[in-house]
Amino acid sequence: MFIGAGMLLMLGSGLYMLGLHELHAWGWKAGLLAACALLWIAFGIGARIPLLHLCGWLASFLVYAWLLTSKTAAPKWYEIQLYWLPLSFVFGWCSWLVQRWSKSSASILFIAGAIAWFMPELYAAMFGGGAGGLQVALIIKIIAGGMLLFSLRKQWIAWVA
Repeated sequence: MFIGAGMLLMLGSGLYMLGLHELHAWGWKAGLLAACALLWIAFGIGARIPLLHLCGWLASFLVYAWLLTSKTAAPKWYEIQLYWLPLSFVFGWCSWLVQRWSKSSASILFIAGAIAWFMPELYAAMFGGGAGGLQVALIIKIIAGGMLLFSLRKQWIAWVA
């Protein structure tokens, strides 16, 4: 509990210092969050705190989404999918690669990959504006993800369980 409070204090005090020095551009805040995410990932792996490790990856996803919103103007639905789906497959592959050395890190990478699988829909809901086919896309992704997990169950269950 003290480590989590310390990590949140680091983020909060960093944001306070940025405000104190009048550094209100998104790049400064994104840089601070990226540095916090790297520290959370490294400390989470080193201290074997899976929740902190996962929070680091989620913070890095937030930085990536923030970067996408600031650098892209009105992306189409397929572009949003192309921004996030390769990341999901990379996390799944890294989960398989790391499973020989650390089962808990492999599980966290697998969870992060599963979250990245659904990030295009969350990104479209938050920043895309048009939510016309969002529910259909989400249902298709759930079915496709379920079929993918079921067909590869003998491979991934060995390193996640």
